[in-house]
Amino acid sequence: MPVAEFLALPARRVALMPLSGGTLALCAALLVSFAFAQTTAETKAFESSQYRYSVALPAGCRHDEGPGTLDAVCSTELDPEKSAMASAAAALVLEVGAEPVPDEAGKTPADLAQRYDEAQFKAELPEAVCGESDKARVKIDNAKQVLEAARVVYTADVACPEIKFLGLGERRAAVQFLITPGLRYRLMARAPKEGFEQRKEAIDAFFASFRILP
Repeated sequence: MPVAEFLALPARRVALMPLSGGTLALCAALLVSFAFAQTTAETKAFESSQYRYSVALPAGCRHDEGPGTLDAVCSTELDPEKSAMASAAAALVLEVGAEPVPDEAGKTPADLAQRYDEAQFKAELPEAVCGESDKARVKIDNAKQVLEAARVVYTADVACPEIKFLGLGERRAAVQFLITPGLRYRLMARAPKEGFEQRKEAIDAFFASFRILP
C-alpha cells in the first residue's frame, strides 16, 4: 500500500491496542535503560606520553587537566552543558593523578610495597578523597593490597561524611592506587551517596579503561 494511502486511513483502522499500566511502566523502564546505555557508551579517550597512561572518560563530562592530573566532572544526566556548570564537590567525579617517583625506578613489587604500604594508602584517603582532615569521620572498607608482576595495586571503598556548612551530603568513592617502578597512579570515582550506584556502569568503565603504556 502506498504511504499516502496508509496515512489517509481512518484513525480507527490504525489505532494501537491500549497498553496496561504495567506494560507502559515496562516500556518506560526499557527506554530509560536504553537511553542510559547510549549515554554511558559515549567516551572520550585521553593519553599522556609524559606519564605513560591512557584512559577513557564519559564524553558528556567537563574535563579538567592539570600537571599530572585529569578530572571528569559529570552532571547526573552526563549532559555537557550541565556538566560545564556542575560543582566537583556534589557531582560524579572521575580522577586520575600521576606522580613521578624517580628513586623507585627498577624496584620490585615487594620493594615498592615496603616504600608505600597499606597503612600509608589508608592514611592518605580521608584528605585526598573526601577533603576531610578528621580521619575518624571517614569510613574505609574493603582495603586491599595486591602484588602483581610489576606493580602494587591498592583498592578501597570510601564513605565521605556530610559537610553541613558546605551543604554537602554523604558521598561514596571507589579508589585504586597503582604503585609502579618510577610512577604512582591514583584513580578515584566519587559521587553523592544516592547517585553512586546509579553511575556504577560509568565508574566501572572508567577503571577498566585505564592502561599503563610502555
